Amino acid sequence: MEKLQAVQRVQWMNVCLGDHECDLCSEAEAPEGNGEIRIPGEVGVPYAAPFLIAHYITVHGYRPPQVFIDAVLAVDLDAWAATRWPDVPFPWVPENAERLLE
Repeated sequence: MEKLQAVQRVQWMNVCLGDHECDLCSEAEAPEGNGEIRIPGEVGVPYAAPFLIAHYITVHGYRPPQVFIDAVLAVDLDAWAATRWPDVPFPWVPENAERLLE
């Protein structure tokens, strides 16, 4: 969980204008999320998860697939924290991909 939460502090994408509340919590206690995180797996394999994944794991007992867990554990946080998204090197993004920046 510590590594996943650290990843969430330095990388997120597909942030939406609105928020999504956890459908499993009561309305008064439901946390909100508005994006995704992407975790690189094997070359050519990205994993996507809602930003609320840490909440789903800790509060609702969700267990992601082992390949996702392994991919999170393999993230080099020092490299990610030093560069921040969108400059984090993702091996499956083609070199000629056009990036939309703010």
